[in-house]
Amino acid sequence: MNQLTLPPLNALRAFESAARHLSFTRAGNELFVTHGAISKQIKTLESYLDVSLFTRQHRQLSLTPEGERYLRHISSALQSISQATEELRSQPAIAQALSINVLPSLTINWLIPRLEEFKARHPHLYVDLSIGDFQVDFKRDKYDVAIRSATVRPTHCHVLKLMDEDLCLVCAPQLAEQIDSLQAINRQTLLKHTTRPELWPLWAEKVGLKLTTDKMLGMEHFYMLSQAAVSGMGLALIPRFFIEKELAEGSLVIPLATQFTSPYAYYVLTPNLPPSKQSERPLKVQAFIDWLLEIFAPYRHQSDDLS
Repeated sequence: MNQLTLPPLNALRAFESAARHLSFTRAGNELFVTHGAISKQIKTLESYLDVSLFTRQHRQLSLTPEGERYLRHISSALQSISQATEELRSQPAIAQALSINVLPSLTINWLIPRLEEFKARHPHLYVDLSIGDFQVDFKRDKYDVAIRSATVRPTHCHVLKLMDEDLCLVCAPQLAEQIDSLQAINRQTLLKHTTRPELWPLWAEKVGLKLTTDKMLGMEHFYMLSQAAVSGMGLALIPRFFIEKELAEGSLVIPLATQFTSPYAYYVLTPNLPPSKQSERPLKVQAFIDWLLEIFAPYRHQSDDLS
């Protein structure tokens, strides 16, 4: 393509307006500049073209034949630029939509209350948030980002480990008064995560407790477990980041100090890119990932990777 030969854009806008109104004053009002500024822009354009565009006689302004011919082309060109610009500006939500699919409990109890902070930083983004706990296929599922927990690092997509899952033993304050030792746990109802039934046995093995209670109440998500625990229905094992608010308010307490990292970890998933384009991840996706890493920083282990 040959190099474009273009006069100053401001001079073109001044000429088009002055030629349409046949008045430097009205052109100045339209473009929010002075009569003198329009006159100066016209002189700049005439000097650039080495052609007179206007005839000035007795305070009347008219176009020269060259000016009339030039106006036809310039009006069409400026109209095309204006139309192309409006087409792009009228669809910002489509062009800048960020589709995120997140675990149900993580969405309800944790992400939604914080999402306004991300929106405040990136007001141009339209966030489309959905929930799911299925295996993501980015070729089929048109998401930009997904967050999943798993015992094995996911494959068939780009994976960034967000953090390990550290579980707290929690219950309502009135129930905590009855927990004076590990053995006292066997006298309580255990709130069980039904899709992770192995968590209580693994925790008990870690802390050196033989579980003998058969009082169990199963629930599918951590959010449900947290609400049941707040209601005093039993003891639960819940990631600390899920229940920071409840712990701060005192509606949940930690009756016994135990440390337990479950076999699960949280991962941020994005579509695979060819090796040559790994640095071309969309800015909207990178912005969301950077924000996630920032707000999850207090819960990450030093061994958690960023690859």
